[in-house]
Amino acid sequence: MKQPGFCGWDIGGAHLKVARCDRNGRLQQVIQLPCALWRGIEELQLSMKQAIDSLDCAADRHAITMTGELVDAFQHRREGVNAIIDCVTRLLPVANCHLYAGEQGWLEPEQAKSNWQAVASMNWLASAAFTASQTESGLFIDIGSTTCDIVPFSSHQLRPLGLSDHQRQLSGSLVYTGAIRTPLMALSTVAPLHGVKVPLTAEWFASTADIWCLLGKLNASHIQDSSADGLPWTASYCRQRLARMLATDADDASDAQWQIAAQWFAEKQLQRITEACLQVMSVQPQVHDSPLIGAGVGRFITEIVAKRLNRPYIDFASLCQSQPAAADHAPAAALALLAAQQLS
Repeated sequence: MKQPGFCGWDIGGAHLKVARCDRNGRLQQVIQLPCALWRGIEELQLSMKQAIDSLDCAADRHAITMTGELVDAFQHRREGVNAIIDCVTRLLPVANCHLYAGEQGWLEPEQAKSNWQAVASMNWLASAAFTASQTESGLFIDIGSTTCDIVPFSSHQLRPLGLSDHQRQLSGSLVYTGAIRTPLMALSTVAPLHGVKVPLTAEWFASTADIWCLLGKLNASHIQDSSADGLPWTASYCRQRLARMLATDADDASDAQWQIAAQWFAEKQLQRITEACLQVMSVQPQVHDSPLIGAGVGRFITEIVAKRLNRPYIDFASLCQSQPAAADHAPAAALALLAAQQLS
């Protein structure tokens, strides 16, 4: 008979990530499912049912975090937190549900509703806390599909520059740029083609996934998001979407020229993340020579930034039993492992 283990749930606005480990803390499965929560709470219910069936995890202890409360299906974040908790407890035993609240520890569902600000958008804190437990000092950087979290730590202690998303955006430790979903018009207002800088169309014709697919850094088969036009993530379609940003068509330039345009946008994103790292380090200079620890589907960006800053690079997977999927979905994996340590 299958022994109950520990599940870490990271409930986002576009994806549901779940990691499961056994009662000895060995990671067994890490999955990601599409979850278009902005369409309504029913989307989360469907994705959770699929995850529960896939992992056979209903009897496990469940550690839960979220960012999905931010979607515009909810009037405000408190409503979102409550709706997500209600959805979770309809599908999982209430006594086995634990909401991650950072320094406040693990909260029961009703406690989490009363202290909603302690659990709202705290997924980054779980990943960073686990990283700090494994590494003495550094910058933990999680670049996902939509955002980039930068968290300094030293002497195995986190040194966060704020806890709320608003505070973290002001400090540079939350950057709204990701490896898949970021519209290219958020990175630049112009791009080079045929020797001139072409003003961009102010439309969501292409995203960062198009750029990183063209540059060979993203595997199209690993992308669950739809492209801007709903067509596949092949190079030809990526070039056509990129061309629309410059108000033209892909056959108006060579493949090599579109590669250069893609590099332009990649450089703009790299600059933005590098500058944010320097902003964070200006407050926490004690981590100035420490490694950068990369997590998320966009951690290849962190590795490039580490080289620019002349820092060592550590992949989050090496802290999680060398499982790449754990690094792709770091908060879920971190929660499962933290739960195995703290909720046993």
